[in-house]
Amino acid sequence: MPKPTKRIAIVDAGKDTAFMDAVLDFVREDYQFDFVHPREADYIFHSCMGKDVLKYDGIRIFATGECVTPDFNICDYAMGFDHIQFGDRYCRLPLNKLYKEAYSTFLKPRPDPEEILKDKTGFCAYVMSNTKNSAPERETIFNALSEYKQVDSGGKWNNNVGGPVEDKIEFQSKYKFVLAIENYSHPGYLTEKFAQAAQSFAIPIYWGDPTIAKYFNPKAFVNCHDFDDEKALISHIRNVDKDDQVYIDMLSEPWFRCQDEPQALGDATFTQFLSNILDQSLPQSYRRNQGRWGKKIIKGYPIKSHSSFKNLINKIYK
Repeated sequence: MPKPTKRIAIVDAGKDTAFMDAVLDFVREDYQFDFVHPREADYIFHSCMGKDVLKYDGIRIFATGECVTPDFNICDYAMGFDHIQFGDRYCRLPLNKLYKEAYSTFLKPRPDPEEILKDKTGFCAYVMSNTKNSAPERETIFNALSEYKQVDSGGKWNNNVGGPVEDKIEFQSKYKFVLAIENYSHPGYLTEKFAQAAQSFAIPIYWGDPTIAKYFNPKAFVNCHDFDDEKALISHIRNVDKDDQVYIDMLSEPWFRCQDEPQALGDATFTQFLSNILDQSLPQSYRRNQGRWGKKIIKGYPIKSHSSFKNLINKIYK
């Protein structure tokens, strides 16, 4: 039986389509996608890189890898980080789920911890390139931990290993600990950093999502949110570092809090969410307010994306 064909478009998602491609992968086995101009699309997948989506009338499905709460005045459906419920209109999709190779680490049996420890030649690794408009905790935790032992920084920021590393996972795999620090702390905002630390068979030192322990086992990593200050945090890391048995015990713990992958993070959850949208008739799929007040509110939104507006200003000045 042939797959049903869906006419879709992607807007406001930047030049890199890998993120939206990963979202669509949840339903590629069941549907054929015909990528068309947004004016001709029945479904508009969009993100937070502009407001061009307002130009088009298709069913709008918002998805983001950034810490941005969806605006349901604009979109019909959304996939984001927030722990919210909104009927069939919202599904939480943390970014680490889309880094398939890294995320698969959580699903596999953990390797022999004693063998892992034998291969660890360094104390702690950190790969970070951007501090612009990001959380000061990135530097604060790095500096505090560096007072105990050198933290090898393999990114562009504060690099002390002779230049940026080419392979993040290969670099991190040499170390007992890996700093996994988000650029912002917000409930539910969990990116690839935690998963990539796990993929490196290291103990993540994590800061960012204060609700991470809702799904992930707090015995398997160092959660910075469990400590009152940096002094208490560093004292705990020092104790784990100096006691091989404590370190091995942490490496032996399952990644998920309830051992198995939570239903909320399983592929079926995201497949069902998207299939529910695509299986309805088009008139039934709309959720955003298309009445008087819905239209009135939308009129207040700027349609031009930031980049388009910037280009217009540059042309005027020229």
